[in-house]
Amino acid sequence: MPSIATEILISCYHLTPKARGETYEFILNEHLAVLECIKLEAANPGMVRPIRNAKTVLEGMLFELHHVRVNPKLDNSAIIRRLIDAFNQIGVKVFNRPSKDSLAICYKPLGEISDNVRFYLKPEGTLVFLSPVMKPKLIHSRRAGP
Repeated sequence: MPSIATEILISCYHLTPKARGETYEFILNEHLAVLECIKLEAANPGMVRPIRNAKTVLEGMLFELHHVRVNPKLDNSAIIRRLIDAFNQIGVKVFNRPSKDSLAICYKPLGEISDNVRFYLKPEGTLVFLSPVMKPKLIHSRRAGP
């Protein structure tokens, strides 16, 4: 019986006002909190830069999920289920989930997701997931002045 996985890797793009930005990879624990983060250097393919104190450095940045990776030698079902539950809470559905014994678990461990998933980091390092399905609206409030 394989050991239970306690980590999952998500690859994502930083979203800027004009376009997709740099690629980042996050290692999340079973509570979907960031353990480690790296930035893939676009100028030097294959080069990575560790992001120290990602909770602070990446605060306020918006990311879009690109793909998810798991360790195929471990039982990833619990952590995948937690990620899928988080997606379901924002209205994103997951279809065609592979079985844990399938080769598809290596290249599409979640299956197929119905919509884009975006997220940002909370100060404690957990992720807040967002999706266009939720139809979020930006509300501008005026600061009360003297």
